[in-house]
Amino acid sequence: MNLQIGDIRGDFTLHHHSTIRPPAELPLLVGVVPRRAASFQERRPLPGSPTVVLSGMGGVGKTQLAAHHAASAWASGETRLLVWVTAGSREAVVSVFAEAAAELTGRDETEPERGARRLLEWLARGSEPWLVVLDDVEDPADLEGLWPPDNGRTLVTTRRRDAALHGDQRAVVDVESFSEDEGLSYLRTVLADRPQLLDGAAEVVRELGCLPLALAQAGAYMLDMHLSGTEYLSRLGKSRRTGVAGTWSLSIKQANGLRPKRVAGHLLDLACLLDPNGVPLGVLTSPRARKYLTDRTGHELDETGVRDVLAHLHRLGVVTLDTGSAHREVKVHAQVQRAHRENWSTRQLRRACRAAAEALNGVWPEVELSKDEGHVLRANGEALMAAAGVKVWVREAMYLSITLGNSIGESGRAAEARDYFDRLSAESGRLEHVLDLQTIILRGCRAHWRAKAGDPAGALRDFEQIAADEPRISRFFRRFTPHFMQYNRHDIAIMRAETGDLEGAIAGLEDVLAERLLQHGPDHSSVLSTRTSLARLRAETTTGDPLAEFEGLVPDLCRVLGPLSRETLMAKGSRAYWLARTGDTAAAITEREQLVLDFTEVFGPEHQRTLLVRADLARSLHDGGQAELAAQEGERLLADQVRILGTDHEDTEDTRRMLDGWR
Repeated sequence: MNLQIGDIRGDFTLHHHSTIRPPAELPLLVGVVPRRAASFQERRPLPGSPTVVLSGMGGVGKTQLAAHHAASAWASGETRLLVWVTAGSREAVVSVFAEAAAELTGRDETEPERGARRLLEWLARGSEPWLVVLDDVEDPADLEGLWPPDNGRTLVTTRRRDAALHGDQRAVVDVESFSEDEGLSYLRTVLADRPQLLDGAAEVVRELGCLPLALAQAGAYMLDMHLSGTEYLSRLGKSRRTGVAGTWSLSIKQANGLRPKRVAGHLLDLACLLDPNGVPLGVLTSPRARKYLTDRTGHELDETGVRDVLAHLHRLGVVTLDTGSAHREVKVHAQVQRAHRENWSTRQLRRACRAAAEALNGVWPEVELSKDEGHVLRANGEALMAAAGVKVWVREAMYLSITLGNSIGESGRAAEARDYFDRLSAESGRLEHVLDLQTIILRGCRAHWRAKAGDPAGALRDFEQIAADEPRISRFFRRFTPHFMQYNRHDIAIMRAETGDLEGAIAGLEDVLAERLLQHGPDHSSVLSTRTSLARLRAETTTGDPLAEFEGLVPDLCRVLGPLSRETLMAKGSRAYWLARTGDTAAAITEREQLVLDFTEVFGPEHQRTLLVRADLARSLHDGGQAELAAQEGERLLADQVRILGTDHEDTEDTRRMLDGWR
């Protein structure tokens, strides 16, 4: 979407500069340290190396060991800075590192990689003791250039054993299952209040291979069912499953027996397709998730009912429910997830994938309110994609796949979003063997992000190729094709304008507008969108009145979409710009004074768009002969820009030059 506010032309982009605020004081904790298990077992002390890598299979307790060490160092004052990262991807590491750097330096970087480097610089210079925990590293390559320096303490947990984990000042520790003595000690701690249940405990430890995760689930089940070890083993044998799979089978069977019956297992269907490091509670309590439970069990639950079922699963050790962990309230160990999914049919996988995708997509906000929220949502989408496989993903999660790709792009990674849609559209085409609807839509998304990544000419070729495929598309989607091709022609026109063909762009949009008016009438959103694009392009031509289009457009936008919709505000900003350009300074001042109020209400007082409108107002005041008032507004704006954007930001420098010119 193009944007004109004052002197801003074309796409609106945020510059990669920093926000300044007071730095946080130490001691400082960044991230969420997992709670220590109630019956945590001490193991051998960690080596004294600056960097320790805990490597081992899933379920052996690596995260618990790291959490225990971190919590102990924090409580004793041994560390003054603790940074805990759930390191499932490079994005996750970079995001938390940038957050920590912002807290420590008081500078919010709009480019996360730059913020991450700033943290590493701070750690290298720091005189205070620090600890960085990188939990559950899935790919050591994600840490390239992100390993903390060796003047502090770094703790890594991973299932991997790659050579890249070894290095100078790094100690790699193989974390194995409990010894039989440790496993028996663990069960004695769990069952301390009911020693009569310890009969057969040693046999339970051996049967479960001393695996901490399996023992945790077994202990919770024995307590809940008042079973001795011998009785537990009898039930485990009847389940015909062993290890984690067997303990899960018994636990979920118990949970399914609680009212409402059978709901727990199907709720776990959804959780076991999402991120093991944490699922937003709202996904599992959403209307789409509850519909899945109703369809599968016949029980209608409200949000409270779903939370009660999660509490049952938490009590039985199947999930961890932590409502204090923002956006990651529900955790299911990856081993439990795999055990739950191992016997699914393709039909069940597709059904659960569709429900999980629609539930996640349904809670994904149009505007991500925080970096952490966006990261968690993307991590869950990527986990679902990995669990489902591309074949199921492109068929059952189409809308979520688009949301996920767009979120990647909106987070500042346009090239990555382009490549994501490129892979998905290619895979979709191979799976269907025809030019199907999903493939075409994914190709359109790829073209959009190709343009955002700085290649409008390439994007134009992509959109034109979609247009060339119209006859083939029409064979399969006769009713949908005219609607889709209108949007494609709209995109082609915008790309023509971006590549310098203003006349061709205007002619193309005029054709699209005529069709949409005939089909939908004047108040349809697509008609208003096309009129807005046309108004912006026509205003750039040397003939005609640039204000004429906006004078008719803005009232219609206010009436249909509301005075504070983004489309309306952008059109008002363009109208104010042309009022100033054509010499009607008084009207421009009036328009921009109201725009400052409106942008403040919609975007907040510190948003860059709000600051730009304030700069436009100051210029109009000066042009209108109110030099003293303009200078006052400019000085206040400059102070806010220095505080919010930083002294070296382009907008800050523009305001400084503006004030110097007036002086």
